[in-house]
Amino acid sequence: MTAGSAASALFQDAGFREALRQAAEESGKNAQQGEKYARKCLREIEATPRDSWLKPAAKMARFIYTRSYERQLDINLEVLDELRELSRDNLLLFLWSHKSHMDSFVFLLSLYEQNFRPLPLIFAGINMNFLGFGALARRVGAIFLRRSFQDDPIYKLVFKSYIDHLIRTKTPLSWSIEGTRSRTGKLSPPKLGILNWVLEACEREQAKDVLLVPVSIAFDRIAEIDDYVAIQTGQPKRKESLRWFLDYIFGMRTPYGKVYVRYGEPVKLGQETGLSEGMLGEDAKEQRGEVTRMAFEVCRRIEHITPIKSADVLTMVLLGANQRALTGAEIYQQGQEIAAIVRQRGLPAASGFSLDSQQEVNAALLALEGSGVVKAYDKADVWVYYIPQGKRLAAAYYRNTITHYFLRTALGEIGLAMCALDIALPNQASLRANVMDLRDLYKFEFFYKPTEEFWQDTLQETSERYTGWDSGELSVEKLLMDHPPRFGHAILRSITECYLVTAVVLQDLGAAPVTNRKKFTGQLLAQGQQMLLRRTITCDAAVSQDLFATALRLADHLGLLTGNSRELAEARAAFTPRVIAALSAVNLLQRSYDNAWFSRLPAGGGSGLLGS
Repeated sequence: MTAGSAASALFQDAGFREALRQAAEESGKNAQQGEKYARKCLREIEATPRDSWLKPAAKMARFIYTRSYERQLDINLEVLDELRELSRDNLLLFLWSHKSHMDSFVFLLSLYEQNFRPLPLIFAGINMNFLGFGALARRVGAIFLRRSFQDDPIYKLVFKSYIDHLIRTKTPLSWSIEGTRSRTGKLSPPKLGILNWVLEACEREQAKDVLLVPVSIAFDRIAEIDDYVAIQTGQPKRKESLRWFLDYIFGMRTPYGKVYVRYGEPVKLGQETGLSEGMLGEDAKEQRGEVTRMAFEVCRRIEHITPIKSADVLTMVLLGANQRALTGAEIYQQGQEIAAIVRQRGLPAASGFSLDSQQEVNAALLALEGSGVVKAYDKADVWVYYIPQGKRLAAAYYRNTITHYFLRTALGEIGLAMCALDIALPNQASLRANVMDLRDLYKFEFFYKPTEEFWQDTLQETSERYTGWDSGELSVEKLLMDHPPRFGHAILRSITECYLVTAVVLQDLGAAPVTNRKKFTGQLLAQGQQMLLRRTITCDAAVSQDLFATALRLADHLGLLTGNSRELAEARAAFTPRVIAALSAVNLLQRSYDNAWFSRLPAGGGSGLLGS
């Protein structure tokens, strides 16, 4: 039995018909009404793939993405070949990162053009089932899924039974592990709904040879970046429709570079991951611990196959200057230092990634300038580059795609700065205490290795950068002067300032509970703008609807939203100095960085002519 023949299979099954009768009764429908509605639900859900549709669909997909992106997808073919072998004896579930509307197109094309068969069916939100596109997508293998159906027993039954059918027939499946597109560039926490349904079906069907395949889909630049900025600042998301789809396609005119598809090492169903419970959230401990651990492991593997690109590094450099302009030579020097770390640590870089010459840096800056993220000021003898106001959220997006690679170094830098603020010579015990507290503070922002492994990596990276830091002979100020910080201020300022805004609004509430999160997010956006104007915070990217959503997860975890009035007020009061301590350390790093790069500049503003 093949995918697409589920209707006849389900409705001939006596067990399904009995379950349907009970679900209809629960829904207040008679048997005939229940069956009619169930068939309607199945038509809405079911993929009806046809080989004859693949070639024209592939042509359409290529037409769409090549309007802005290079035709040749950049794929790690050696891993794909290994997956081809594994698919003979294993059921493959492809879980991919979600950065753009292009993701599903390029993911399926990356398999289709390499003659990978059978192609997986792909879960899609029901919002994409609009006139014209929905019918085509269904025939290519799209399974359309409602966002919520917990109160619809018939739909739940049909969906569960359909998934059972797909697992029984060993049909490969695929979907976005994030559930929706990331508007910040950072990999979002995994959505467990589909994974939970699929793995429950695997258990019911006793499917053992199941592999979860991490897939990273990355772009030199993102076509929807302006939409993401608008949504982060509180503007409504445009609803998908045929008109929206056509506007999207024909609006793609700007060259945006390459598309990268990276397949990672699969996670076997039931495989131990070593992830700590503390990362997973309270609900995971009780009900979905194994599913959650596997989802987090997939996300961690996606992060560590995502290629580092020139735009990502240069936006990190420019954002680290905290609204100052930099010369081409300064950007080149700092970019080259980061590129050296990439090579030293063997981090995955995009094909052709290089910042080893001023010309290569200038070319990358020119591409960013073409997309509006960077501007050049060319009226003086020395050109300088900066991120204009209104584009810092866009720049932060590109930086955020790679921050996980430098997180441990960043936390080591902030941990050392916290020692300095305590007027103490750092040692391993004090640094570890600071780093672990920061790790816990940012626990909903990143995917961590197990605690001890994470600490040893952080210790090693700190020692490589700041030789003799724990000798008891050098002050932190001296260490930071000799080796200016690279990452702490550059990648964690926006998050920390976002948390400060959250702490301020919560403390202003006193002991009043937060009952309406949408309204509360509006308060955070307004307070954040006020604090920017007052320069209480300095990073535009801190005032982001998506960052505030994560801050709310943290606040909920810490018991800062609702509860006993006295305990609520005390918890909020304790949270504020914790955030201030982290931000004070970030500011110390910023001053050290500024002193290193700007304090000794000649009157003309330094060197770095374009092309020098």
